[in-house]
Amino acid sequence: MTKKKVLIIYSGARVWGGIETYLENLFKFYDRKKLELILVSLGEWALTEKLEKRKDQVISLSGQRIRFKTIEELVKLAHVEKAALIVSQGVVANAYARLAAKKCGIPHLVTVHSDINYDYPDQVRKILYKISDKQLRKVTKKYITVSKYLKAELMESGVGANKISVIYNGVDATPFKDEGRKPKAKNLTTIGSIGRFHYTKGYHNLITAFAYIKDLPVKLVIYGDGDERQELEELVKQLGLSGQVSLPGYIEEIGVALEGIDLYIQPSLMEGFGLTVVEAMLAKKPVIVTPAGSLPELVTDGQTGLITGDTRPESIAVTLKALIENKALAQKLAEAGEIEAKKRFSVTTWIAETEKIYLETAR
Repeated sequence: MTKKKVLIIYSGARVWGGIETYLENLFKFYDRKKLELILVSLGEWALTEKLEKRKDQVISLSGQRIRFKTIEELVKLAHVEKAALIVSQGVVANAYARLAAKKCGIPHLVTVHSDINYDYPDQVRKILYKISDKQLRKVTKKYITVSKYLKAELMESGVGANKISVIYNGVDATPFKDEGRKPKAKNLTTIGSIGRFHYTKGYHNLITAFAYIKDLPVKLVIYGDGDERQELEELVKQLGLSGQVSLPGYIEEIGVALEGIDLYIQPSLMEGFGLTVVEAMLAKKPVIVTPAGSLPELVTDGQTGLITGDTRPESIAVTLKALIENKALAQKLAEAGEIEAKKRFSVTTWIAETEKIYLETAR
């Protein structure tokens, strides 16, 4: 069987997130006997640098957001490389990929990682992006969504169910093996979370919730960075939590971050998938999530984790307190969560299903 060449259009991000981890793993694990993936990056980004160091195929174009020449460059690149499929994710990458695919007659596939309704707090920008998406979506032959929640949102916006395949992300379990883990102090519970400092992550609610339980022997650490850092730091000071809440910044080694915590929480207002939740489960940590977006698809309440009543600080605080004070339940959830994560979110299954859709959609 002749290998199919696939151009993956990537428009970049200032802060590493789920899309970056997804693409990094896709290039790491895909079957090179079936496919040849080429990352076409609009600008130089952390992901671009990582893949180049690994000797993956990367082609960088201008990172300018509005640039008509980019369409011509993509069309030329598709012809030169004899691409059989163009894949993209995110509004900017989707727009360029769709216009290029239409011009050169190559099938186009979108991978949906998040809900556009929550991605952009600026209402004008959100409306313009939604109009752009609807105007160009007829070009797209197939969609992959990383959760059932995102499939439902896509269908509600007018995309037919027959064009959408749900493929849960696969998570590499290698960084989360038990060997050599250091024993934890028994008299202090470290609550942790990892993610971009974006309003959809709900970290303002988590910090506010912590004020309700600050008299317990606990501390909170939130790894990450982003536009809301200053607001979150000010909130910590306003609530008098500087001695118990820390925001140490972005950490590349997720396994190291998870090793230092006892309980993981994802307080999101919306979540397209929730990679770090699965990573925490693989690291054998009890997890708490809000009932937002895809998170209830990852966790079975009371069996593999806990789901808060809603996203409000009060609800988060109640659930945190309940688990902090019930170590037997925390241990039970951690053990069951690890087993469930290994079974449902394996890299092997994810790669096989993704490759199948790519091959079926390609010309």
